Amino acid sequence: MLLGFTLASLLLIGGLSYYLLIYPRQKIKKIISQPFPPQWQQYLQENVSFYQQLPDPIKQRLHQLILLFVAQKKFYGCADLTITDEIKVTIAAQACLLVVGRPDNWYDKLQSILVYPGSFQLHGENTDDIHHASPEIRLGESWQNGRIILSWHDVKFGGLYPDDGHNVTFHEFAHQLDTADGYADGLPQLAINQSYNVWTQVFAEEFHRLRTNALNGNNSVMDYYGATNPAEFFAVATETFFEKPHAMAHEQPELFEQLTEFYKLDPREWQH
Repeated sequence: MLLGFTLASLLLIGGLSYYLLIYPRQKIKKIISQPFPPQWQQYLQENVSFYQQLPDPIKQRLHQLILLFVAQKKFYGCADLTITDEIKVTIAAQACLLVVGRPDNWYDKLQSILVYPGSFQLHGENTDDIHHASPEIRLGESWQNGRIILSWHDVKFGGLYPDDGHNVTFHEFAHQLDTADGYADGLPQLAINQSYNVWTQVFAEEFHRLRTNALNGNNSVMDYYGATNPAEFFAVATETFFEKPHAMAHEQPELFEQLTEFYKLDPREWQH
């Protein structure tokens, strides 16, 4: 009796281990090993300007992440918008650029992306911790309950104009990275070899400098919206890092270094 119980327990544990650990990895491996659809590549060439400039190793890794993102996340059209592969792939490419240099899937908690045709306003109160790219007419929002809301018009605009310092997809997905630890505070989970003390000091100094520039009307490579709070500062800093890397590296070298270490990328390699 005891032997039978022990064997049953071992089989149960083995089955659970396979289901929880091995099967998900096999499923991911199967997804990312699929050939990247030529039509999807056409969408990237038409809608995502930085795609053509990426080094081949980054481009190939991006393809894998796009395949995984589209397979795992649910997309919902709002205000009569019909979700298409073009919408999914264009959003996925910009979202996945942020994590293409990182070893893990950093959007595990994200479940769904709601897409409006253009800018939108949400009616009624919501108790979720919401971050949005505009205080009134909204272009995007990132919620801590596993949802992101985006304007398709502004997603495309951000993809087509990669050097104006504004990209709603970068902005909202940076919030997802920030809140992966449960807090919207501009302090995301860092790699083991990256110092929280240095990050906190650099970001505090640059946040204060941006607030001073905003109050005095001084020029800044970062948009003043980043002076709203530390969470918005990180999101705007991410936009600037990917869209104006040369200017940021010149004006804010310590901040640029921290973001390079965090994203494991240097956008100056493809931004000219």
